Amino acid sequence: MDIRDLRYFCLTAELEHVSKAAEKLGIAQPYLTKIIGQIENEFGIELFTKVGRKIRLNNYGELFYKNAKKILADVDNLYTEMDFVLQKQMRTITLMCNTEAHMHGMLSEFQKKDSNYALKLLNTTRKDMIEALATGATDFALCDPMIDDDPCKNITTEIIFRDIACVLLPPCHPMRGKKAVKFEDLQGERLVTNPKGGAMRTHVDYVFDKYSVRPNIVCETNDINLIFQAVGSGLGYAFISYSVLDRYPELRSSCIEVDSPDKFGYMGLSYNSINIENRNMKDFLQFIRNYFRCLQERVDEAERIRNAALLDA
Repeated sequence: MDIRDLRYFCLTAELEHVSKAAEKLGIAQPYLTKIIGQIENEFGIELFTKVGRKIRLNNYGELFYKNAKKILADVDNLYTEMDFVLQKQMRTITLMCNTEAHMHGMLSEFQKKDSNYALKLLNTTRKDMIEALATGATDFALCDPMIDDDPCKNITTEIIFRDIACVLLPPCHPMRGKKAVKFEDLQGERLVTNPKGGAMRTHVDYVFDKYSVRPNIVCETNDINLIFQAVGSGLGYAFISYSVLDRYPELRSSCIEVDSPDKFGYMGLSYNSINIENRNMKDFLQFIRNYFRCLQERVDEAERIRNAALLDA
């Protein structure tokens, strides 16, 4: 049994399916079955229980998996420490996110760092993030709504940021004269928004369902600049966050507040707790905490100023 065998075993356990694991690994399914059988023969026990078309770890398998993951994390740490000593930039930290609103700012700040690793940013869905965290396909995930802690999969989540939604209105829209708008007021209004799966769209779908509002969606895009252009041309309104206004302050005069406690969204940062002792993982964790702490301070200050303006109006 070698390190490769442990990686094969852990991925099979995480996907709970031999064929899917073999496909991801790029190997033949009979070969993967043979590797797992060799591990079981070495200890003289079975590690999986068959459940329908899937397989699940039994009590022995859970114990083996837990320790195998620790061994793999220690091996990764060893390589990271040697790369650091030898001043090699070998590792790439992968961050998945379901909103592109923070991508540009994070990448700009990261480029100012003198890091021993590269950064890879991926925009994907919440479902894909959960699987990637469990299988090690990503190091971190930024998700709204937050991913739940899962001790069995070693997934840990912390609240990293609280954002606030407001409404971006097209020119000459009759609601521009209002102090604030309720979600119910948007019934029948034309909406420009993200496709399903994104953070803002998930939140929008939730609140519209909660307040029995049927959205009149006229355009879907993940391109934030295209959203601005569509609203500016009068195609419809859009929800944007305070963190976006922090980057595009010229849009503030076209925005009105949302009068609802559901205007707040909470973003979670998730990672695999076994791997977090890695030097580069800890360094990036500190970086992203600092980045969102500074952004949170600016968003909170903007909220304070806008609330004061509403009271004075």
